[in-house]
Amino acid sequence: MQLKTRELDFVFRLGIVAVFFANGLFKLQNIGGVTLWMESYGFPGFFIIPAIAIEIIAPILILFRIERKFSYLSLMAFCALSAIVFHSDFSDQTQTTAFLKNIALMSGIYFLMVSEIKANS
Repeated sequence: MQLKTRELDFVFRLGIVAVFFANGLFKLQNIGGVTLWMESYGFPGFFIIPAIAIEIIAPILILFRIERKFSYLSLMAFCALSAIVFHSDFSDQTQTTAFLKNIALMSGIYFLMVSEIKANS
């Protein structure tokens, strides 16, 4: 069976947004622990609420093709901020890897956004 470009686009889009959705659900289920973890980096704990909202709502909007540009930009900003604030200890290989994964996700989202813009113009 040969997949068409449209189906492949959906599969890859689903793959990227699933990461955010799953992490948003994890944060929601462990809100106290994640808040303490964020605060240990000097980041205000109340930001857990917009973080959860972005990670759960933006992927849904992207899959249902609603407010996609705003959702893509929100996830890209989330990745950049997460990388810089929480994963910039480059003396720790785990943190360096997490930093690079955030940058890679941000890059993947950018390419999804650009390909949609090109396809719709």
